[in-house]
Amino acid sequence: MSDKNKDDATLPLNLKKIAHTENGVQRSVAALHTTWKDGRCFTKYTAFLVNGEEPVGDALLEQWANETEWFIKDMKHLLNLEYHKFWSTIVHNATALESVVSFMQNALPFYLVPVLKALDNERVLPLYTAAHAHVFRVICRLTTVRESGTCWMEPEFYGKLVYKHFIVTVPFLFDLISVYSRDNDAQIARILDTVLQLQPKYIQDLKHGLSYLLNAFNIIQTRCESELADATVSEATLNDLTLYAQDCSSVLVQLVTVSPTLRTICAELGVEFALSNFYDNVLIVLYRNIHEVNRQSHYLSALNDMRVELLETFRSVLSVQLEKIMDGSGDSLLAADRFIGILTECLANSVFVGDYKSLYDIEDDLAIVQVGYQSVDQVKYDFIQKAYARERPKQPAAPAASAEQQERDESPANDGASLSEEERRVEQNVRYIMELLPDLAVEQVRKVVRAYDNVEQAVSVLLEQDHAASGPSGVPSSGGDQPHIPDDPLDEFYLRTGIDRLNIYDGDEFDVMVNDKVKGIIKKGKGMPGQPRTLTELLDDKSHVQQMRHFYRKYDLIAEQEPDDDDEYDDSFEAMAESESRHVKVAKGARNALADAVDAESSEEEQESEEEQSEQGANRNGAMAFCENPELARKRYEERLHSKYLRRHGSAAAGPSPKEADVRGKPKGQGQDAKVLLNRRHKNEHKATSGNHNRKQGASYKRNRGMLPS
Repeated sequence: MSDKNKDDATLPLNLKKIAHTENGVQRSVAALHTTWKDGRCFTKYTAFLVNGEEPVGDALLEQWANETEWFIKDMKHLLNLEYHKFWSTIVHNATALESVVSFMQNALPFYLVPVLKALDNERVLPLYTAAHAHVFRVICRLTTVRESGTCWMEPEFYGKLVYKHFIVTVPFLFDLISVYSRDNDAQIARILDTVLQLQPKYIQDLKHGLSYLLNAFNIIQTRCESELADATVSEATLNDLTLYAQDCSSVLVQLVTVSPTLRTICAELGVEFALSNFYDNVLIVLYRNIHEVNRQSHYLSALNDMRVELLETFRSVLSVQLEKIMDGSGDSLLAADRFIGILTECLANSVFVGDYKSLYDIEDDLAIVQVGYQSVDQVKYDFIQKAYARERPKQPAAPAASAEQQERDESPANDGASLSEEERRVEQNVRYIMELLPDLAVEQVRKVVRAYDNVEQAVSVLLEQDHAASGPSGVPSSGGDQPHIPDDPLDEFYLRTGIDRLNIYDGDEFDVMVNDKVKGIIKKGKGMPGQPRTLTELLDDKSHVQQMRHFYRKYDLIAEQEPDDDDEYDDSFEAMAESESRHVKVAKGARNALADAVDAESSEEEQESEEEQSEQGANRNGAMAFCENPELARKRYEERLHSKYLRRHGSAAAGPSPKEADVRGKPKGQGQDAKVLLNRRHKNEHKATSGNHNRKQGASYKRNRGMLPS
């Protein structure tokens, strides 16, 4: 029996079962079960604001000290639990893992820990150090698969357990690196390697995490461009941006330092250009602005430390390509192209390139590339070799400091000597030209910029100067061989108006793409805006009616025309103004010999005229319609034929009634009357006796009105 118990004790945690007695009933329960969890409510760690500048109140420190003491007791209790109870508590008691994560999220970063020594309260530093140590022991136990011969679990089960229950996550790893990697880099490297080896899914998650980290770099750069554009930016804003940048950069630096796997992932994601861009557009800009506001700020040294760390990180990630070339694997050709492409892409950041080539010698790296990759593009190779070559001053006795060295120099002597406005302008133009032409020497560019006030002229001289006519330093001689470059009229326009014209329309008062309301009238198409475009619109002008309409409506003087009124002129001004061609045709018809017949049907004609007026008014209002309503056109055509027949014959056209000449009949399938069949037969037999329509005339009629002829 004892041998069986001994064998059960050596089983892994996921297979082990332990006897449990409850209410007098003994049963075997899995070692990893909610029965074995500790029901204790674990204390969460609370942080206090420490930035090294604002003092912390004594009351807050005392409250924090009391809560931290309880937190340390909970961590000790968690460490003293048995192996199966420890893991059951972590999995089934959410407060245990939340307590550990709360310290990871609220712990001080490594660069603010020395601030605790400056506090007056003597309890703060020992308590924080104890909490820091106990949490790290808990994390080490969480990431240990085998503690002893009886306390262990299968590696596959462990990888699924920590991933399924979110015990180890990417934010957890980032916080772990930020808090503990400076002092425990070996153990942090072991933890990362263990987690990545037992659960490969973390590799894909870390790629997403690194993408978010690079996105944070872009956010910081955007904030620097937007907030630092204001000349009155406060020192607190600069310090906040510096801390934000330091948090993000420290995580990336330590990731690359402690784990070779993560270094390879960074190389796959292409973080090299992001590092160089962050170096130039964030760190250098923050250093310059803080130096102008407060030269004694301790954030300046923090920025310098970040610059050195980012250069080392860039070197470490870039060396991944060199290792592939030296291995001679199938990716060596691609790695060589990648190496040349990275260095070429980073040339856009001149300060970074200057600092990198002053710290590292690129000649050895390029020699490795050329040896491992015989068919390297010689043009690209020579270009990179010249751009990253170290500058060797010709006169060591009086060396001239470069623009980058002046920015990195922190000695009190250089801090005391401020550059004049003219020198600042020259150095700014030098940096601008070096971004365009990085293969040129800095001293050569600086001398040309001092000789010419305009940057464009200096660039033209550097590109077009004749070496035979130039001096030894690259500056054109002062004789007659100096090329004459005329002034750009756009520069004169900019100096006069302050408008940087990129094309001929910039700053134009008639530019409709920029100005909402331009001077004058922009004429499009025929006629002037608001004027009639055709003769019909000119003759059919009713503007005076619209102008006087409100006046007559105000006094209620508008009267409708009576149906039996034979007078040609109406008493109402509006009725006279809105009379149409139908009234004229009726009036003309009244003067012919058939006036009596027309007068007999005056009431019916009046109603039809009113309908026609409303239809014509609708057509006039819809002047932008695609075509005339075919229904109205057919109706008007039928009325015209009917009136013509009346004038000629004096009576309506005699013909069979609709019922007698019915050829349509009932719907199909319901049977047809004998009369309908007879009418159809009669129509079919006599359809060729006379032409009842003209196809050409009908097609022309439809085409003129925008319809499609059948």
